[in-house]
Amino acid sequence: MTQLKDLEFKIQELVTLLEASKQLNSNLEMEEVLESILLQMVQVVGAEAGTLWVLNNEQQKIKASAAYGPSASDILNIELELGEGIVGKVIGTGEAELIENVAVNPDWAHRVDHSSGFVTKSMITVPLAVKGKVLGALQLLNKKDIAFFSEQDISLAVALANQSALALHNSQMYAELQRMLLSMIRTLAKVLDARDPYTAGHSERVAKYSLWIAQKLGFGAHACEELYKAALLHDIGKIGIPDDILRKPGRLTGDEYAAIKQHTVIGADILSNMEPKDAMEHAIETALSHHERLDGTGYPHGLAGEDIPLFARIVGVADAFDAMTTARSYSKGLSFRLGAEELLRCRDTLFDRQVVDAFAEILAGCDYRLETYEEQQGRGYRL
Repeated sequence: MTQLKDLEFKIQELVTLLEASKQLNSNLEMEEVLESILLQMVQVVGAEAGTLWVLNNEQQKIKASAAYGPSASDILNIELELGEGIVGKVIGTGEAELIENVAVNPDWAHRVDHSSGFVTKSMITVPLAVKGKVLGALQLLNKKDIAFFSEQDISLAVALANQSALALHNSQMYAELQRMLLSMIRTLAKVLDARDPYTAGHSERVAKYSLWIAQKLGFGAHACEELYKAALLHDIGKIGIPDDILRKPGRLTGDEYAAIKQHTVIGADILSNMEPKDAMEHAIETALSHHERLDGTGYPHGLAGEDIPLFARIVGVADAFDAMTTARSYSKGLSFRLGAEELLRCRDTLFDRQVVDAFAEILAGCDYRLETYEEQQGRGYRL
């Protein structure tokens, strides 16, 4: 239990940090941050084109992560080695460079122009640095209307880069916190599943199926992310269920089943203690209501129809499907095809028709070979 409590505290700390990071910058999606920085710089300085390069210390590469101009699509994702080109030099020294004629500069990385077909004549390259740490560099190419960039241009670019680097830094922190939070939630889910050998991997599978359904229904990236985390935590309340009931190999007595049903209330209570509460809203609702059923026969509150939160309706379908198709001590489990047929049989009574139809279409579309579908989607959770 101590390990579980430690994990709960870690998750709470990460959620709090994540919410704090959100408040620092209203636009923290990495791609949007980079594009916004680049567009602002190009327009203010009056450049023909621009490229924003981000340093990846793990891969020891410098990557073109945003580009603006006539050859932007060809420049995106080009990678330079550390120290390569004028970009590499600026990132290494932390000092801005004004180059009036790149053709005669020995540091110029000619292969960038060769790859894109763009003709670079002059450029400003400024580092993106926060507290002495260089995160990348920004290049502004070919001054419009007049021949060369001026010292005034480079001063303006440096000033804007200092502000922009903070936005990039916040965005990178936000992305890192997201990865850490998801990793902690996954770890907690695995610890929970490990208590019962017959449910090993259950939370991860339910989260995966829920994500697929959400994507099929056209959910946006943020909603998919929230649903995935909520699904991973849907059974967290089983922390409070005694092992002799949770791991009982045979059928449960009435009192034992009543105790098992309390995991929904226990789970919601655990998650409701995490701050800030609005960050865990979907997870709380899902933990509480994933066993509610469309006709009102579910638990703990007998909710019906659209009174059941949508995330809980999705996770309820994914949870039921995994329970039906997983071998237990008293059952070898249904095939995926038969599991899908059972879901279809119970739509409009136990399960939401739209959710069931979306999942059934996924299953039939891959001929019930979920490994194939997963390979097509990309393993694990990605946004």
